[in-house]
Amino acid sequence: MPAGLSLKTRLTLWSLCFLTLVLGGGGFFWYYSQQQQLYARLDAELLSTARDFVCQYNGIDPSISEQQAYCQTLNQLSMRQGGQLAISLYSAAGNHLCSNNHPHIQLLRSPEQSQAATTAGLNAYASLNAGETRLRQLTYPVIKNGNIILLLQLASPLASLDEQLVLFALLLVCVVALTLICFTVLQWFLLGKLLTPLKRLASQFQETDEDALVPCVVPATSPAEVRLLADSYNHLSERFNRNLQRARQFSADVTHELRTPLTILRGETELALRKDKSKEELQRVLSSNLEEIGRMSHLIEDLLLLSKSELGEVPLQMEALDLGSLLEELYCQAQILGTEKQIKIEKSGSDEQISLFADGLRLRQLFLNLLSNAIKYTPDEGRVKISWTLQDGSALVSIKDSGIGIDSAHQPHIFDRFYRIDKTRNRGDGGSGLGLSIAKWIVDAHGGSIQVISVPGQGSCFTVTLPVTHLLKDQKKNKVSK
Repeated sequence: MPAGLSLKTRLTLWSLCFLTLVLGGGGFFWYYSQQQQLYARLDAELLSTARDFVCQYNGIDPSISEQQAYCQTLNQLSMRQGGQLAISLYSAAGNHLCSNNHPHIQLLRSPEQSQAATTAGLNAYASLNAGETRLRQLTYPVIKNGNIILLLQLASPLASLDEQLVLFALLLVCVVALTLICFTVLQWFLLGKLLTPLKRLASQFQETDEDALVPCVVPATSPAEVRLLADSYNHLSERFNRNLQRARQFSADVTHELRTPLTILRGETELALRKDKSKEELQRVLSSNLEEIGRMSHLIEDLLLLSKSELGEVPLQMEALDLGSLLEELYCQAQILGTEKQIKIEKSGSDEQISLFADGLRLRQLFLNLLSNAIKYTPDEGRVKISWTLQDGSALVSIKDSGIGIDSAHQPHIFDRFYRIDKTRNRGDGGSGLGLSIAKWIVDAHGGSIQVISVPGQGSCFTVTLPVTHLLKDQKKNKVSK
């Protein structure tokens, strides 16, 4: 089928081809059945005429000779048939006795060609073709006292039968053609009705752009498939709109995050070049520039990590690791980080050894990020507690602080990129607004979940749930011994 055709045209052509095959096959079978019926009717008429001949022959005056009786019976039969049949009479040995004056009498087949059937006392039918003339022939054995005494041949022209078959064939062609035309017109009309909602949807799709995402509304009477397509498009539009807004917000945030350190770098560099600076002043400027460059590098690395994670280009180095040992190491590092603010770091670990099949470096990054945030937003002499346990086949790790807390309005957005609760907060803390986004990605990549419970002024508690793949061998042995 040619490419580029509309769905309406394709469906119509496929249906037309299928219906043509069905009607063509049915018409051929019907024509063949009608042909066989006409031949069977003609054969029955020939057989009835032959039996009539036998009855007439038995009524002939026995005083005349046998051959005269045969021929007289033949002539009577021919006159009664109005000369429509070609009739010949042969002896049992195949000698020609007599025949009527039918114009096609010379076309009759000799009895020897039907001798096998007639010898057994059976009727022999044959179709004769001589140019444009076609005949249906019957060779009928006349049996008396159990012996074949005569062979009667009757032949009827097939012109009338052929005319009936031609008329029947023309009728079939007309019926099939009319049916195909009516079906095509009706299907074209119905497909137009059915595909009209799709055309409306396509028109709405073309009119929709990124600045005007208009939902598709279809009548309730539309087919279920059309309504499903409209709903799917609306859901797709909503997702596209959300992703577009996020992309725009992301671009704006990236521009803002990079513009500020670049402005600082440019300003300090211009000030350093305006007049002669001492060595100490130049070192101070270079140190400040180096610090800003470090922040920009960290921001770019975080952005690159998140971008690659969305594309699935950050492979995880999965291995079996002891969660308790990892958190013990991070606990020691957290004590060092909290020394400056005199923050007390507490821990509460499970007695059970918990083994995970995970990426150790990513989990270290995850929990260290949460601990750093807890220390950063906790006032001096505050407390941060890290605890872990095994519950319902999952490892639960909680990091709780006594810091400033998070308002309920901000909690749904804290895992968004560049989201900051305090918009005026200085970048002196080194934050980029991507730490919690990276943390959530690490948790999701390990098939877990992360939640936050926070009360302003009382602190926050981040809970990470990770699936446990297996327990350590020592623990299994201990459980068996118990």
